[in-house]
Amino acid sequence: MSATATAQAANHTSIEQLRHHQLARMPEPDDQTVDLFSARGFALAQRVGQAFSTSNAVPPPFRQWNEKRDKNGNVTMVENPAALGNCLVAIETARSVGMSITAVMQNANVIENRLTWSGQYKIAAINASRRFTPLRFDIRNKGLIKATYKEKQGWNNELRRYNFKDVTVEVENLECIAWALPGNVAFPPQIRTLDQAKAANLPVIESAPVSMKLAVEEGWYGKSGSKWQTEMKHLMLQYRAGSFFGNIHAPDIVMGMGRTTEEAVDAIVLDVDQDGRVTNVSTEEVRTSSPALAAEVVTTDTQDETPPEQQAQAKAAGAPEEKPAAAANAAEQASTAPTVDVEGIADRLAAATSIDALDQLADQLLRPLANADVKATLDGVYSTRREELASAAEPKPAAATSRRARASSTSME
Repeated sequence: MSATATAQAANHTSIEQLRHHQLARMPEPDDQTVDLFSARGFALAQRVGQAFSTSNAVPPPFRQWNEKRDKNGNVTMVENPAALGNCLVAIETARSVGMSITAVMQNANVIENRLTWSGQYKIAAINASRRFTPLRFDIRNKGLIKATYKEKQGWNNELRRYNFKDVTVEVENLECIAWALPGNVAFPPQIRTLDQAKAANLPVIESAPVSMKLAVEEGWYGKSGSKWQTEMKHLMLQYRAGSFFGNIHAPDIVMGMGRTTEEAVDAIVLDVDQDGRVTNVSTEEVRTSSPALAAEVVTTDTQDETPPEQQAQAKAAGAPEEKPAAAANAAEQASTAPTVDVEGIADRLAAATSIDALDQLADQLLRPLANADVKATLDGVYSTRREELASAAEPKPAAATSRRARASSTSME
């Protein structure tokens, strides 16, 4: 090997060592968070979604493989191509509403290509918000009725659609209404039903009524395996009424836009110091550290005034006339007020040798005075002395000075 080749090999080795050393010294990147609008965040979201799609503890719309049984009971695994996309939708929804991804998957249903919340979740979200009192449900039986729904039949090749048949059923027309009061209204203990709350003129907030007639006509009753046909219909009525209540009166809470009471209590207040430092202070600390305002004590005179007839009789008998309460209080305040040495203050003001010294004495001696008459008298002394000092400080006219000079020269001659 020539000397040139040996030098190039040594140089290449040193460059590789330097590069390896620099890579070893580079800091490791921070933990990445899920962000669908960045390359690394979206890659992480896909990895998380892929992990969820392989679990059998999530509902079928989020699974990559689902079981399908045929008429003979044979089970085959069918791939779900929308599993990863549904998982990404659940991840984004969890970030927007502040829930865990698992909770979103367990409480959300994919119905007609939309992610919708279950009635149980909506009721829980409304009760946790404390915006209303806990939901109550008023169920009434309006008697037997006949309702009709359309039942799906076989496929019609000519019309290229399913055939439907009208089916009429006789059901008890149970009706359920979810209702509550505003959260800042105390719930009276004697109120138990919706009618009692309305009779008491309480601000009742209620949902649209949900009835068995509605369930039949909307097709909920006729679905295969429908719980509306069993004794579970009471629970289904309450779930659907609570869902209607949330859709009408609290859509922001259901969609994750509203803040619950716990979030408001845990809110952070930024306290900025004079030097620019920012300190996080919770609202609870602000509430407890604020000084309480002292209550003002007001005393009233409960003694009855003397009637005019008794006052006239007492005056005729020579009894001393009682002074009014205001005059008595003024006299008492005057007797307890500290005495002011008016002459001493006036002498000190008159002895001031400069305007600055006079102003300082006025600030010290005149401002604290409470008696208006005394203060007016001393203000006059202050004004007179200030005028004297101001006139003494003014320069004399030049003509007078020259006249005095001529007079003095004449007398000397």
